[in-house]
Amino acid sequence: MGNVSWLIILSLCASLVDCLDLGPVVRIAQCRSQCLRIYSTDGTCDWFSSRPETVCSECWQNCEAVEKRWEETSKTICEGDRYAQCPACQTACTYRKTRVAEKYMPSMLPAPRKGPVNLDNFDVAIVMRKVHKQWKDTGYYPGGRVPNLRPDTWIIVVTEQGMKQYSWQEWVPTLESLKEGLLYEATVSWRDVSTQLRRQQDLEQKRFNDRVRQFFLEKYGEKVLTEWRSQEDSQISEEVFRRFFFRRKDERNDEVLDTDGSPSTNGNSFEDLTVEKDESSKKKESYIVSWEPETGGLIGNQVTDSNSVQISLFPGTKYLVRIASNEGPGSFPIEVDTRPGSIQVKRVKRNFQDFYPWDIYAACIAAAIIIFAIAVVKFLRRKKKVNVEDV
Repeated sequence: MGNVSWLIILSLCASLVDCLDLGPVVRIAQCRSQCLRIYSTDGTCDWFSSRPETVCSECWQNCEAVEKRWEETSKTICEGDRYAQCPACQTACTYRKTRVAEKYMPSMLPAPRKGPVNLDNFDVAIVMRKVHKQWKDTGYYPGGRVPNLRPDTWIIVVTEQGMKQYSWQEWVPTLESLKEGLLYEATVSWRDVSTQLRRQQDLEQKRFNDRVRQFFLEKYGEKVLTEWRSQEDSQISEEVFRRFFFRRKDERNDEVLDTDGSPSTNGNSFEDLTVEKDESSKKKESYIVSWEPETGGLIGNQVTDSNSVQISLFPGTKYLVRIASNEGPGSFPIEVDTRPGSIQVKRVKRNFQDFYPWDIYAACIAAAIIIFAIAVVKFLRRKKKVNVEDV
């Protein structure tokens, strides 16, 4: 079932221009993971210009070369005397000759996780960043160097057991209804994605404001305040002083802090992220609704181009349901529980059974009262009009 579903997704993606193919970056990371297993003991594979190149770092560089420039590298480092005398070349070239070149769509990744990023020694993290509204790979990190998950990043990790991903953008679909039957019919929607992301960005913006305020107060506050108070003819008014240290959100560029705690101009601002999301939401995008038992098992997938879908689930099972996309990390999962004693099933029974008959009776009585009141008003207006004509 899973293989058939992924074939359908791949065939759908083949007809779309904007599909993001992660295949090349995943293959580079898998090759580099082999370099770590063979030539590294602590998960580091760094090379510094002031030191001789290590076998691990040479293998690390060769992995990208054989993936992106195979026509050239197949003759330079994968043949002849250099190949025979270069263990790092042999590792990268062997992987390139034996690996399977196929598309790897973002929707094929498992559900995203929250930060912080966790890496084992031989894992390789791929840092993706949005550049001109498109995700681009901007760095690869070995297990010994864990990257930070920032608001403008999406991190994909290649492990020995498979793949995992970390996303800063956190949104979840909504379970609209769950109808009981031979198969449970669950209606899931994701109409408020922009609202969820904007709320998350506002919260992050508030935290950033607090960090910047704390940084300036600790580093400059006492000095500036002392100088300001010592100058009787100071040109800096109290209002200007307060606005410098306590600027509002709309008066400051949204930046992230560098590792030393100072403001940085690297990366996109939170407003830019919101605008990009709003603009990208105007495009027609296909989604893959994916569900699987919480304990593992068969995975179900359904492709749709709308923002809601109805899926059929077996009774007596707790499912994880998420919305995957071929343009990014997709949603975090929600739980849909079809077990008899679950809260969701009780809520569904209350919504669809306890609703009758009293709620319908009350609605009918209210409608009758409104109709009667309208009729009385019309009758009084007509009677008043007749009296005026008689006069």
